[in-house]
Amino acid sequence: MDWFFKLIRIAGVNFPVAASLVQLQAEIDSVKTAKLIETLRDPISYMHEDIQAVSIKIYEQLKADDSAILYFPEEFYSRYSRAIAALNSQGYLTKENAAGCKFPLSIQLTDPSYIMYMCNLAEQSNKMNEITSIVDKCEVGSWLDGKKLAQEIGLPTTVVRSIFSIYESKGYGYLSKEIGACMYIGQA
Repeated sequence: MDWFFKLIRIAGVNFPVAASLVQLQAEIDSVKTAKLIETLRDPISYMHEDIQAVSIKIYEQLKADDSAILYFPEEFYSRYSRAIAALNSQGYLTKENAAGCKFPLSIQLTDPSYIMYMCNLAEQSNKMNEITSIVDKCEVGSWLDGKKLAQEIGLPTTVVRSIFSIYESKGYGYLSKEIGACMYIGQA
């Protein structure tokens, strides 16, 4: 079919019928380009059609449990198995499986960028703006208590830890590795 539109574009200037087909091709190309740009802007959603829905469900459970390790009923895994598999294959989360079990025992959130993706879908932007502003303004040598901030702002500690981790990856601070802690010190 590409050959057809290529010839139509060439002939479009000289033949009236072909001119309308050139316009049609331009509109098709515009839609394709818009879809490509959207895919580049939001590559996670395009991994599977259920990614947004499953991500919202995962975030709701994250808010309820305030843990990076989440447990779901079999119906959840059955309904979203392909989307979960896609997220797992890209390292956004890890499925904890057991021998002989049809479905995972749990899901562990492993990628801070995926947690931010879920926040973009399901969290109030004013809360995200507030925590980001606090971390962004953290001065060199100043400590932030992530658990306290999470409670004050109304976010899961896992979300705050993910933000700390993202800032740490840029060299702006250091996220404490102490088990059970969520502390961050500014370094730049």
